[in-house]
Amino acid sequence: MSDCTPLSAVSRRAVLGGALAGLGGLALPGFAAAAPDGVELVDSDIMWSWVHRMTAGGPRFTGSDAHRRWIDYLAGELETFGLPVRRYPTTLKYWNAGSWALTVTDAQGAVHDIPVAYYWPYSGTTPPQGITGELTEATGADPTGKIVLADRPITPLVAGAFAAVAIDAQPRSLLLDAALEDSSRLWLGAQGPKLRDLRDRGAIGAVGILPFDPADAAGQFTPHQQPHDGLPALLLDQLQGNRLRESMRHGPVTATLTLTAETNDEATIDYLAAELPGNGSRAGAILVMTHTDGQNAIEENGAAALLAMADYFTRLPVAQRDRDLLFVLSPAHMTAPSSAVHPEAWLDHHPEIADRLVAAVVPEHLGATQWDAGGTGRAWHATGKQEILVLGVGNSAELAQAVAAELTGSDLDRTLVARPYTDNLYGEATGPYRRGIPTVTAIAGPNYLVRVSENGDLDKLDPALAHRQTRYLTRLTTRLLSAPWLPAPR
Repeated sequence: MSDCTPLSAVSRRAVLGGALAGLGGLALPGFAAAAPDGVELVDSDIMWSWVHRMTAGGPRFTGSDAHRRWIDYLAGELETFGLPVRRYPTTLKYWNAGSWALTVTDAQGAVHDIPVAYYWPYSGTTPPQGITGELTEATGADPTGKIVLADRPITPLVAGAFAAVAIDAQPRSLLLDAALEDSSRLWLGAQGPKLRDLRDRGAIGAVGILPFDPADAAGQFTPHQQPHDGLPALLLDQLQGNRLRESMRHGPVTATLTLTAETNDEATIDYLAAELPGNGSRAGAILVMTHTDGQNAIEENGAAALLAMADYFTRLPVAQRDRDLLFVLSPAHMTAPSSAVHPEAWLDHHPEIADRLVAAVVPEHLGATQWDAGGTGRAWHATGKQEILVLGVGNSAELAQAVAAELTGSDLDRTLVARPYTDNLYGEATGPYRRGIPTVTAIAGPNYLVRVSENGDLDKLDPALAHRQTRYLTRLTTRLLSAPWLPAPR
């Protein structure tokens, strides 16, 4: 969500009232839990071996060598299940950082190397020797020829704010129990000044200050869908930001900012699609989709879930597959729509695929445990809970009922069924949702979602939880294969 209710605006009574209003309106006539079908999902160890394989290859920045190797591996795995894989090359403005640094000279002439938390993705590039200019605040009158210092704030948010979109939850008391849990996230709400605006005002670079301590600011790949605005920028933690501002209070500070990157405005990157025919009893196809790019073990481990589901359905007797299944892996979630072909545009370009789809299932960010700071500016810590999983549902009341009914019969905990928010279905599922396709996504949003770290934050994920979440989606998809209430294809 991008413009969520502030912490101070949510009361416990309002949360409870909103949640009960959403849950009380849910009726589930004719929906029972899906029956076992005798075919088992691959076990947790096999599924998690795919996540390990992905993470061991390093960050899969969009279009990078590591990303392309992962795409090739996924294609090979799908083919081992007997699925023919088709590649769809799409355009990409490729940008991948090489080196970055920040050095400042204070008013007394002393030179300081400033520890950089990370680079600002896709922001811009400098020559190898960097660019030099006086530091100025973003609120300053004229940034011409200067490097702008700007806060990257986080909009305060609590989990109770989800009451506004809640349909169902497990347990039913979830939004009351978790009402005041901090859900503030770096990628939600205001993200500081626009780089293009600063460039147009004459700035030559920018430094963003994250509201985190050094350990938690390190490696934050944000904003992950930053347009290529041509203004090189870096990110600092709060401690270093305060240090720079203290120096600026004693007189002019000059900075040399370096950010080199490999770029190619005419690159391409592949979508993968693999079809499993059904028995033809019902028209149309069910789309199972996620994305292949990402920078850690959670972003994006949905591909492991997709592999597990593809393997399962190839072993499910065709007599139990009334509809076709289409498995699609998108390559360009972690970059701006202006720099790549996102799923909505890809589906628009391929009506021979899009017009057959009667439902979509999108797994993302599975197995997440909760790490909470209890508010911005404090170090993260493990809470011992799982991160709330959102089952976002759009374009079909019947699908929402099926999602809730399947949840009731499942072993999932801390899971919320939610309506779309401001024409958005919380992630990669937004593409099929905006095309009017009945769509469900399973997605979590932990603090560490967009962070680059040495181990990919693999230690913060729970393989058994990811497996249970994938099993839920598999059972739901099985239900959709024969659902009589899904719309006819176009």
